[in-house]
Order: sequence, then C-alpha cells, then structure tokens
Amino acid sequence: MPIHYALTDALVALVAIWGAWRLVRTHKTIAAFGLALFGLAGVIGTIRITGGLIEPLAAVHKMASQLGGLAGLSLLLCQILHDTGWRVGKRVSFSAAVLVAAVGAIFPLAGAVLFGVMLVAALAFFLKVRSPTAAIGFALMLINIVFVRQSAFLGPDASWHLYHVLVAAWLGCVAWTMSAPSPSRLRS
Repeated sequence: MPIHYALTDALVALVAIWGAWRLVRTHKTIAAFGLALFGLAGVIGTIRITGGLIEPLAAVHKMASQLGGLAGLSLLLCQILHDTGWRVGKRVSFSAAVLVAAVGAIFPLAGAVLFGVMLVAALAFFLKVRSPTAAIGFALMLINIVFVRQSAFLGPDASWHLYHVLVAAWLGCVAWTMSAPSPSRLRS
C-alpha cells in the first residue's frame, strides 16, 4: 500500500476529531462517540500505512472501519432520536450500537444492509426537517458506499482517496449540523 493512502485516512481522523469536539461542546456526547469511532478507524489506517504495518493491522483496521462504522452510525441515529424528543438514553444508545456491530460481525452482509438502511433513514429525516447540510452529507455517504468504495470504474488509488474524502465530508456535514446552536432545527 503506497504511503499516500495515509493522507485521506488521516483526513477522516482529523475531521472526526474536530466533529467530536464540536459535538461534545454542545453536549451531544452520543453523537460525539459515534464520530470518534470513525476517527479511530482513520487513526488505525494512518498508523497502519505510515508504520509499514499493512498486514499486521489489516484485520484491526477492517474491524474498526466496518464494525466501528456500524456502531458509530447507530450512535448518530440515537442522538438524532434523542434530539427530536425520543427518550433514548446513553445506555439504550450504546446497547443498540453494540447490537448492530455484533450483527455486522456475525452476518457481514446484514451489517452492510443495516448501514445502508441507517443512512437512508437519516437522509429521509434531514430532508424532512429541511436541513440541507446534513442531507447532502448523508446523500454523499450513500452514493459513496454504493458507487465509490472499491469501484471497478476507478483505479485503486482514486477509489481509496475519493471514498475517504467523501467519508470526511459526510462526517463534517453531520458534525456541523448536529452541533448547531439551535436544537429546534432537528425537531420534526
């Protein structure tokens, strides 16, 4: 794996750290932890590539990316539910995240389907409440997992970098919207 692959993994890590920090400052700790899981995958990927640990960290990076991604997205959705008035506490949120990640670990195809369904649900919500930044972010991520990730039409370098840039853009859109000062924007 060429060293330049670390650049966009590091971008994901930096945007996730920035987003988690913004979310913590606005008391959105459930969403902050969700973004932090995406950031963890970016950090592991960056260390994996820059440290020459391609094979030793391959399984850890894959697990952090796939299962951490499932759990992270689940936590984002739980924060959305919480912000719209549902009584979704931290215990329920983290239990849901663990359950979704466990399903993804046991049944990888089901995990991929769950990830897509959660993206569509969040996209529909943000379209309903007319939050264009978040809607664009979720739409980008949906397009990203369907058409960009490991695309046969793009070379491996372009596919890798475009995928990670779009993940970072999505995380930025989500963090920006969910940490906005007016929680009424998220009311349905």
